[in-house]
Amino acid sequence: MCNLLSWRLILEEEKKADWFYRLPKETIDQFLKTNTPLFEIKHPKSHIQTFQLNGNQIISKTCIWGTQPTWCPDFLTNTKSEKLISSPFWSQFINNRILIPVHSFFEWQTQKTGKKHKYEITFKNSNTFFAGLWGVENGKHWITVLTGSANEKMKSIHNSGENKHRQPIVMPLQNQGFWLDPSVTNPKDITDLLYQFSPDETREEDLNKEETLFD
Repeated sequence: MCNLLSWRLILEEEKKADWFYRLPKETIDQFLKTNTPLFEIKHPKSHIQTFQLNGNQIISKTCIWGTQPTWCPDFLTNTKSEKLISSPFWSQFINNRILIPVHSFFEWQTQKTGKKHKYEITFKNSNTFFAGLWGVENGKHWITVLTGSANEKMKSIHNSGENKHRQPIVMPLQNQGFWLDPSVTNPKDITDLLYQFSPDETREEDLNKEETLFD
């Protein structure tokens, strides 16, 4: 996933009826207190809305997208889900699990000519959430989006680069409560929640499509 996504501010009224059904209504009623929906394109180091479980309350936090560990020369916005257990660094955040509302994300496809085309991948389900992790650095909360192996359609789009054939991890509705629940600590139980979205769950638009006589 390239370092661009479009996210939608989630309103309290939208989610009362069907989200986090394992929690009491009075808890759900307080999970977000904003007024207007919003789509924005985000970039690394900018702020993005996230959701996490704090005690028995779902809270919305605005966090910085990405972190730069002392051992890494790059600013990390995405993390391979396979490293949740295997990495000494990322495994320490395995219980810091969050949800990130998303509308679409962007990838570059390398053409046969060598040119790169920017694609917007939009989720058909407007209530889609990425799975992520959070941490704190210098008193500021940061987040990273988890990625996994790409489905066949995404492989054809994300077809080059060091991390080609990857896509973000989506958290389906039935798994969201368990993903946020810090009492779920068994590594296998956690990784079993990770979901590879399928080709029919998204629409793709080539933003650099070159017109031909056949269009």
